[in-house]
Amino acid sequence: MMTRLLVVDDVSALRQHVIQLVKEKVVSELDVQEAPNGAEGLKLFRSFKPDMIIMDIVMPEMSGIKAAQQIWSENPRTKILFWSQFHREAYVRELGKIVPDEAIHGYALKSESDEKLTYALTSIMLHDNPYIDPLVRGVQTRLQSKDSSLSDVEYETLLDITLGLTDKAIACRRHISVRGVQNRLSMLSAKLFKGEDMYLKESAGMEVYNPRTRIVLEGLKRGLIDTDEIGELDRELDEWIAEEFDYEKA
Repeated sequence: MMTRLLVVDDVSALRQHVIQLVKEKVVSELDVQEAPNGAEGLKLFRSFKPDMIIMDIVMPEMSGIKAAQQIWSENPRTKILFWSQFHREAYVRELGKIVPDEAIHGYALKSESDEKLTYALTSIMLHDNPYIDPLVRGVQTRLQSKDSSLSDVEYETLLDITLGLTDKAIACRRHISVRGVQNRLSMLSAKLFKGEDMYLKESAGMEVYNPRTRIVLEGLKRGLIDTDEIGELDRELDEWIAEEFDYEKA
């Protein structure tokens, strides 16, 4: 039986990789269409009527979340697997608001191994079972707990200090003032530590961590930092520094 598959990702090589993986590991009989962003994917959904959609979240013109919201409003039973390098709280929170109860969907994180993606595809396409990556499930659990979730601004600040940027570098990169960066750090600290002393003291009275290190460690402990995203940002940052900013003088 022929399966109609729609793959939506802004990177052509990744679309081809997914299609080949599906043919080799899941179903060989495929009728495939591709789209480089959510807007084009939405058009193809209406004309192609796929049995299954594999979609990135962060894309130009229209994100995967906005496209999925429209798709599910027109056909709530459409199967959508989000295949993304991101699992930040903002995305998980928005997805939680739009997924219909009757939808079979999934969230698999991009990684060097295809095992999770293959498992997710098999689960959804062949067995009608949802698949949620364990890291994403952890974010879902935290959002349901009493811990305050991070806003996009706070998450970006966490990424910036994880990359080791100074206040001045963050200010230049985000087009805000140094005082604005300091305010962001204060708000992030207050949310993560809820009034705790920002300095951990040894018995001799020496400081173990400075505030930035403690924020990064807390982010790692809670699974707030997306390490794949940091790697990508680090590469982008090297290019940005070379072109626009003298980082050594920051």
